[in-house]
Amino acid sequence: MPKKNALRTIYRAKRKVLSVPELAHASTAILKRIIDGNLIREGLVMLYIDSSNHHEIPMGKWFDAFEGYQICVPKVVNTNGEMEAVLWGNGIPVNANQWGILEPKSTEYIDPKRIRTVVVPLLCFDQQGHRVGYGKGYYDRFLSRCSPECKTIGVSYFEPVKKIEDIAQTDKALDIVVTSKSIYSF
Repeated sequence: MPKKNALRTIYRAKRKVLSVPELAHASTAILKRIIDGNLIREGLVMLYIDSSNHHEIPMGKWFDAFEGYQICVPKVVNTNGEMEAVLWGNGIPVNANQWGILEPKSTEYIDPKRIRTVVVPLLCFDQQGHRVGYGKGYYDRFLSRCSPECKTIGVSYFEPVKKIEDIAQTDKALDIVVTSKSIYSF
């Protein structure tokens, strides 16, 4: 069974070889599964602004698809693994953070307990709903501050690995992970 660091290396390499059309196709297919499955709860939804540097699932269409919802996005507030949620809307000024990821300039943070659904980026996940992210624990810390009723939906290019060996007590398992081929509920 692989450990997180090995999986990070493997899945970063797998992502890098995906073409722009493959990325766009996966994003569209995953979004369709989420809409068809009615997986997003009414109320405040946290999406993320994708990073092309990290070959993340493109989110442009997602913001359009959920325009009737109140949307927030993450903002890293320090390098100690802490992030906050900021309301999102068209025309909100953004800056690139230290990793080149765009974030709102705003520091008007939202109480995480108000968020009903969080869409979580990941590199890979296992059959128990544990994810491998980028290794800083930003989402794990943030999700621990959300309401227990908050639904967490991971989005992945790839199907699950059997089991991630080195899951920590602070790692937050996801409720659902959606790929272009399947919906996994945990």
